[in-house]
Amino acid sequence: MKKLNLISILLLFLAATVLACQPGGSQPFASQEPEIFPATILDIRIEVFDTSPPQVMAYIKSPIPDTCTAIDELKTERSDSTIDITLTIKRTPAAGCRKAEGYFMQNVNLGSDFVSGQTYTIKVNDKTTSFVME
Repeated sequence: MKKLNLISILLLFLAATVLACQPGGSQPFASQEPEIFPATILDIRIEVFDTSPPQVMAYIKSPIPDTCTAIDELKTERSDSTIDITLTIKRTPAAGCRKAEGYFMQNVNLGSDFVSGQTYTIKVNDKTTSFVME
């Protein structure tokens, strides 16, 4: 009788182990929601293209912290001479995330509604730059 109980316990343990390794099983981090937070901004560059009318582009550079992180959302809002850009990233925790040594590089078309000689301020998360429209 004791042998039967021991065998039953071993089979139950083996079945639980196999199920845990299957997709949808209870894997580490599988039930955690992705984290969404503002991206760290390393650089903002403004480029004005010689078109008619001139087009303004913002180039944004942000570090990639690990292989489980991706760009989540980019929002642009304009109020007179100030343009606010919000860039968020999403990190989905998972086993096997590795440190990354790269950058997200994003070009954002700001349009062509700019007045020559006026100064414009571009805010991307916690970093700010400005330019004078030629």
